[in-house]
Amino acid sequence: MINLLFLDKNKCYMCKEEEIAAHYLCKNCLKKLDYVANKFKIESYDAHVVYFYNTYMKKMIGDYKFNRNTSLSKVFASILYDYGMVNNLFLCDYILSSPSSQKTINYRGFDHIKMITDLFIDKTNCEHLKGFYKIKNTKAQHKLGKEDRASNLNGAFVCNKDLTEKRVLLIDDLITTGFTALEIIKCLEKSNVKEVVVLSITSEHRVS
Repeated sequence: MINLLFLDKNKCYMCKEEEIAAHYLCKNCLKKLDYVANKFKIESYDAHVVYFYNTYMKKMIGDYKFNRNTSLSKVFASILYDYGMVNNLFLCDYILSSPSSQKTINYRGFDHIKMITDLFIDKTNCEHLKGFYKIKNTKAQHKLGKEDRASNLNGAFVCNKDLTEKRVLLIDDLITTGFTALEIIKCLEKSNVKEVVVLSITSEHRVS
């Protein structure tokens, strides 16, 4: 499906050669992505994943986050916006971009998830959730074992907003064990959130 909101006439944002077909990508690059549209549970909370974390998706996310190819934020924004609209995920009060610590933002030079959500939030009826922060400089989750991943995130987040009767859509780039989402949700629960739904670009597991 071609998303007219994000369509332009430039070349593919990955290969830089072919004409764009959808999501700022050409047909060949789109074929390299593994669309799964999985809906599953993280404990009692609904979670959605658009693509499987295959080699090409790993390359895209790495290029965006670590090589600072920020043009790819448009690719990911288009993917999330289309999926969110089709699945009615923007029927919420707030969008929470999974936060990085200030140290990570300073090192990377940008807040990679918020940069993505900034591109489409004005097309929804949602607002950014302000007052939610990552206050702990944690180790990279993918470098840790399962038990260490859980303890690594203990006390990592703080929410300074009353969320009584509010619905939050939590957006991230990658779900592995789900520990990051769970720790964020626990923090939101302390602020009396009514509902949390998780939406991620990709996951390394074929959940169902």
